[in-house]
Amino acid sequence: MRETGAVNVNERLMTEQAAELPLSDHAVPQLLPVHAMLLLALAAFVTLLTEIMPAGLLSAISDGLRVSQPVGGQFITAFALGALFAALPSAAFTHRMARKKLLLSGLVGFAVVNFGNAFVSNFTLSLIIRFLAGCCGGLIWAMFAGYATRLAPKGQKGRAIAMAGSGVTLALVLGAPLSAFLGQMIGWRGAFAALGGLSTLLVLWSALILPDVPGTDDDFEFSVLKTLRLPGVGATLVLIFGFVTAHSLLYVYIEPLMVPSSLNTRIDALLLLFGGASVIGLFITGALIDRHMASLFMAGIALFALANMILGTGLGHPLFIIVAITLWGLAMGGFAALTQNAMAHVSGSSLDAAQAMATTSWNLAVSFGGLLGGAILTHATITALPLTAIALLLLGLIAFVRGLRPQIV
Repeated sequence: MRETGAVNVNERLMTEQAAELPLSDHAVPQLLPVHAMLLLALAAFVTLLTEIMPAGLLSAISDGLRVSQPVGGQFITAFALGALFAALPSAAFTHRMARKKLLLSGLVGFAVVNFGNAFVSNFTLSLIIRFLAGCCGGLIWAMFAGYATRLAPKGQKGRAIAMAGSGVTLALVLGAPLSAFLGQMIGWRGAFAALGGLSTLLVLWSALILPDVPGTDDDFEFSVLKTLRLPGVGATLVLIFGFVTAHSLLYVYIEPLMVPSSLNTRIDALLLLFGGASVIGLFITGALIDRHMASLFMAGIALFALANMILGTGLGHPLFIIVAITLWGLAMGGFAALTQNAMAHVSGSSLDAAQAMATTSWNLAVSFGGLLGGAILTHATITALPLTAIALLLLGLIAFVRGLRPQIV
C-alpha cells in the first residue's frame, strides 16, 4: 500500500510539474502564422495587380501611347514573357538563399518598374519596363508556394497556400476595377504610380515583420529534368497551360468581348462581379482543398467550360454575360491554390523547381493567350474567343484525368 501511495504521489507531482511547463509542439496543434500569411497574400496581390492592371486601363493606355487595343494588350504579354524567362533561372540560382531576401528583392523591383511605367512615354521602352516587371514576378512566383509551406505547420500546407494565395483573388476582385477607377480619377499613369507606392510600403512592412525561412539544403540538386519526370508534374503543367490560356483569352480582351451586349461601358462592374465570384471560389477551395482536391479540379474545369459555352452562344445578351462571368469567376478563384497545392503534393522535395516550372507554364499561357487573342480579334469574329477557350480547357481536362488525378486521389 505504501508503494502504491508513493506512486500516486509521484504521479500527482509529475502532473503538476507538467502543468507548469510550456506545452510542446506535439501537445497542442500549431497555428498558421496569420500575419506572415497576410504579408505573403499582399505580395501576391501586388504581383498579380502589376500584371493585370492594364486590363482595366486598356483603352487609356492604348490612347496614351498611341497604339491600337490589340497592341496595347501586349502590356500584359510583356509582363508574362518576363516572368516566363525569369522563373526557372532565378529559382535555379537562388534556391539556397533565404526566402525573405528574395521576396524583398522582387518587391523593390515592383516599386521601381511601376514608377517607371508611370513616367515613360515611349511604347517600346514601356514594354521593356513591363518585361522587367515580369522578371520580378517570376522571381516571386517561383518561391511563393515554397515560402508559404515552409512557414506552415504540418498538415496545413494546403490551407497555407490558399491563405497566402488569397492575394491573387484579391487582385482579381479589386485589380482591374480599381485600376479602371484610378484611371478615371488620376489617369493611367497615376494608377501605376499608386501601385509603385503600395509596393514601397509593402517592402518596408515585410522587412520589419515577415519571418525568414532558409532555402534548400546544400546537398539538394536543382534539376528541371528530374522534376519533370516525377509523376503528375508534367500533367499539372499542361493543365495550367490550357486553363490559364483560356482565361487570358477572355480576360485581356474582356472590353471588346463585351461590345455585342453593350456592356463594354460597365467593365468595372463586370470585373467586380468576376472578382466577387472568385472570392467565393477561393473560400470553397480553402475549406475543401486538403480533402477534395481532385473534385475541386473537376468542378473548376466544368464551370469554366460551361461559362464559355454560354459566352459562345449569348454574347449579345447581358443576362447570359452575367451568368457566364459568375461561373468563370467561381472556377478561377481557387485555381492557383489548387495547382500550387498539387505541385507541392507531387513534387516532394523538388517543390521549388516544380513551382518555377509552374510559373513558367502559367506565364507562357498568359503570353500565348494575349498573342492568340490579338490574332483572333484581327482575323476572326469575337465569338471565336470562347470557342477557342473550350478547346484549351479540353486539353487541360485530358492532362488532368490521365496524368494528375491518379496522383492526388
